[in-house]
Amino acid sequence: MPSLKPLLRPTNWRVRLLVGLFLVTLFCIQCTQIVTAEREGDSHAVVISGKQYGQTSSDGVQHLLDLADKDHVALLEFCLKHSQTNYRDYTCTFVKQERMGTRLGKEQTIEAKFLEKPFSVTMHWVKNAPISDRALYVEGKRDNQMMVRPTGLLAVVGPQMRNPDDSDVMKNTLRPITMFGFQRSLESLIEVYEQARKNGDLVCEVGLIGPGGERCPFAEVDGRRTIVLVRTLPAAHDYPAKRTEIYIDVDYLVPVLVKGYNWDDQLSSSYLFADIQFNVGLTDDDFLPEANGM
Repeated sequence: MPSLKPLLRPTNWRVRLLVGLFLVTLFCIQCTQIVTAEREGDSHAVVISGKQYGQTSSDGVQHLLDLADKDHVALLEFCLKHSQTNYRDYTCTFVKQERMGTRLGKEQTIEAKFLEKPFSVTMHWVKNAPISDRALYVEGKRDNQMMVRPTGLLAVVGPQMRNPDDSDVMKNTLRPITMFGFQRSLESLIEVYEQARKNGDLVCEVGLIGPGGERCPFAEVDGRRTIVLVRTLPAAHDYPAKRTEIYIDVDYLVPVLVKGYNWDDQLSSSYLFADIQFNVGLTDDDFLPEANGM
């Protein structure tokens, strides 16, 4: 009977073959879990499938999916109520990119602080500041104007007061500072949903298309798992975007990423909330000019 030892001996080519098969297997597994979206502006999100992590239980996640499948507005209203009940302040890194006219602007990175009552926002641009690198707004204070610190040659004049929707301000942003934050973002999203539903224009989907053409309800944003709501609207009624992707954090229950695409399928806006810290104990003193370099 011939010996089996020569067949079992770990020759170099057999070792290389086994290592190669092992690496291919790992690659295939990884591809079924994480697929980077390649469309313009998708650098912050990846589609994920079958990856479980986070604080929300499986039953809790399933409840969120059931709400999303039944009605996007039901999930957004659930998130709004949760935010109103649980979050009084937070800090975050706010990353935004907007198309002003035909030009897609550079991605801006902003360190932000937010207090819900009174509605208070302070922003410090750390990358690609527009005409100002700091902004401070407290609703009901300073005649409802915001304080800004100009950049460039205008920096010598020091902080200036501006209306949040001043024409010069709105040349550099699609949304005024008065629309910042999770609660007002959710309210704005719900308003458009309801308008589109009333007009019979609303098309809703849950999830993005995965590697095999399947629709994956989850995506990873800044290392966190989200449920993706996709809203598509016609070029009518002054809708803000043709396609809007809303990434709801399954633990925080807030939209940590909202992206819009115009009717040429170009990125028109992207708003990312990263490094979020809730209820850190911010007070009115944190929204004084002297506490914010102004």
